[in-house]
Amino acid sequence: MASRKKASAPKYDLLIKAKGTSSRILYIGQGSIRMESTSKGQTSGKFYRGTHWDTVEATMQADGTAQLAVKYIHMTNKGEMVVGTGTGVQQPANSKGIAKFTGEGMMWTLSPRLSNLNGARWRCEGDYNMIKETVEVRGTFEIPATS
Repeated sequence: MASRKKASAPKYDLLIKAKGTSSRILYIGQGSIRMESTSKGQTSGKFYRGTHWDTVEATMQADGTAQLAVKYIHMTNKGEMVVGTGTGVQQPANSKGIAKFTGEGMMWTLSPRLSNLNGARWRCEGDYNMIKETVEVRGTFEIPATS
């Protein structure tokens, strides 16, 4: 008899794979450095697929951690725009130059098809390769209940 094991649902609502496009040093002080970086890549997930652009401002501390402020735009393959903002924390990079991070924020869209994402909270975790300047973000959405 064939197994009737149910296929599990994807663990994440959105996957982003991006590569750095620019970096700027904004401030250097005795205990911290503030930088701004941009990246571009692809998104795929439960609600849409498309192109990803972001700007991340990182305040790096002497212990190797960083406070992150992120702004992003997603343009879906159907021409819809989803935008979001959030904050996060990045851990010090490991010996291979990989820094783990977590974050959270909110998103908005003018798309009628994706209107359930308006005001939705997102949470993410990911890996930033500081040597190759690539990032992988795995996100989940907390969509508000509709009345």
